[in-house]
Amino acid sequence: MGNLQLQKTPGKPIFNIKEHAMKKNILCSALLIAICISLSNYAALAQNIDKEALTGTWVVEGTIMGDNGKGWVMPRKHSAPDCGKDHTVFYSDGNSKEVKYTSTCEPIEQTFQWELEDSKLILSKGDKSITWHLLSLENNQLKVGVQMRQNSEHKMYVAYRKQE
Repeated sequence: MGNLQLQKTPGKPIFNIKEHAMKKNILCSALLIAICISLSNYAALAQNIDKEALTGTWVVEGTIMGDNGKGWVMPRKHSAPDCGKDHTVFYSDGNSKEVKYTSTCEPIEQTFQWELEDSKLILSKGDKSITWHLLSLENNQLKVGVQMRQNSEHKMYVAYRKQE
């Protein structure tokens, strides 16, 4: 079909169809790439974490300073660092415990139950429960979002490190 051009004056095209089609293809390609990157980031946020991966001992690293779990980790001051680090243990049978140490190095343990529902970890004791929104588990670091109030959209993000 050739290079169709509309001309206002001879030799000066107003509209070049081939050039327009090429620009449109580049724009569509850029948009497609942006959508793919966006969806891959969403998939990373909605990461599936299985029960076996959560089983074990997790030491609190600190609070994540930034938006939506992205940023630097402000280290946590453990209750008695000379005695041991505060930690949580998740057992495969659905039981768990949180351990903190007194100034005399005595461990204080609180027991509770846990269950995994999609990307939420529900911790319960009696009629009380709290939901951890699992953000990611990479390189033995677990990032969770904890709602400050039950119906709040805002979360405080905390990083845990799995003990080997």
